[in-house]
Amino acid sequence: MNWRSSASLIAALLLPLPLVLLFASALRSERTESIHGRQVSPILSEEIRGQLRTYHRNCRDSSNCEPPLGCLMDARAHAQYCADSQCLADSQCPDGQTCHVLATEGVGPFVRHCLPIGLRGEGEPCVKVPATLEEACARGLTCGGRTGFCGRSCALTSPNDCGPGFFCADTLPVPICLPSCEQRVCPEGQHCIQHEEGASTCARVLGPQCQATPCPHGQACRVIQAPQQPERIWSECEQRCGDRFPPCPDTQVCDGWSCKQPCDPKGPNTCDEGYRCFQRRPSSPWVCHPDW
Repeated sequence: MNWRSSASLIAALLLPLPLVLLFASALRSERTESIHGRQVSPILSEEIRGQLRTYHRNCRDSSNCEPPLGCLMDARAHAQYCADSQCLADSQCPDGQTCHVLATEGVGPFVRHCLPIGLRGEGEPCVKVPATLEEACARGLTCGGRTGFCGRSCALTSPNDCGPGFFCADTLPVPICLPSCEQRVCPEGQHCIQHEEGASTCARVLGPQCQATPCPHGQACRVIQAPQQPERIWSECEQRCGDRFPPCPDTQVCDGWSCKQPCDPKGPNTCDEGYRCFQRRPSSPWVCHPDW
């Protein structure tokens, strides 16, 4: 290889370098904010979004996303995808929405998104990226905690700020006041149901009260709540099914990785109180599903 060929090869190899440096510089200039030591994803330009292979691609957690993207569960899109921020302040959001900081799946960055001002009050269940007003928190409240409750921001150093029936929990992205019914008596017909991160709420239980009576061997107690009906809780003894799991009992069918009671939408109602005959998609079986 002569010197002209060598020079041409080196030039070809170095050609993309300015583009790489420009891309890295753009990301550094936009990534300036962090909360409690965790990066907040910036609002990326269309140019940078187009260069990220995983932008708006489906993901399981943030490790599937290229920095500075995080894996966001979005009920509006019925999907979990790699996302950046949408806003920096309420003024950048449409009327009736506010700019909220959201935690992404795993240990990914926070993102800021415009979310609707909804109907759910303090201590009521919510969806962090809601599709409807019934799933969203009222003004001044944040949907936080792994289970999802509407709460006021609080300081862990001042736990009494939350008031009776609440406690300050170390939730992401910021601590909020979560509900607790452990120090009071629930109304007649309701039970004090335990949730994640120490939260607990009074609710009418539909299905077996498996927090009080343990589930049979091989099954796990699962508590389901719906923001649209905050006074109700669906309690189930769940048996997993599908790959690497035993088959369901003869009286049940496998749907969504768990064994469920089958039903006939054209026949008499065989579902328990609070459940309805439901089909997740055209290829799925008809099963009894919480009626919310």
